Amino acid sequence: MKRLVWFLALLLVPVLAQSPSGPPPDLPPEVFRIAERLRCPVCQGESAAESNSGVAQEMRRLIAEMLAEGKGEAEIQAFFVDRYGEWILYEPPRRGLTFWVWTAPVLGLLVFGFGLWRYLSEAQRREASAAVSEEEIRAMEARLEDESSG
Repeated sequence: MKRLVWFLALLLVPVLAQSPSGPPPDLPPEVFRIAERLRCPVCQGESAAESNSGVAQEMRRLIAEMLAEGKGEAEIQAFFVDRYGEWILYEPPRRGLTFWVWTAPVLGLLVFGFGLWRYLSEAQRREASAAVSEEEIRAMEARLEDESSG
């Protein structure tokens, strides 16, 4: 029992050691709201607000400085796009090549739905044409009885 308690305590230590995920008190929440829309250049799949890399920290510092200078969110995003390209935006604009990235899943679902509808309607049509009426079954049974008896 004692070993189990120690084992569980060792498992919980990393969980308890994690820092809270809120913004640090030295930066205003506006900085993190803007940084959430920017991708961290060195981290995979993390925004500049979530990452603790040096580059992300520097990005947050730059955002805070630009906000203090009176620049707006659009100007700040334009600065980072000029520096890193549109890749830096977590939600790239829906134009050019990225337009197809946004629309391809919808088009794929439409094509799949149309293909499925065509397949099911064709299968239903084949099933309906292959159906044999009760009269035809009786006529065939009668013909088979005649052939077997005659």
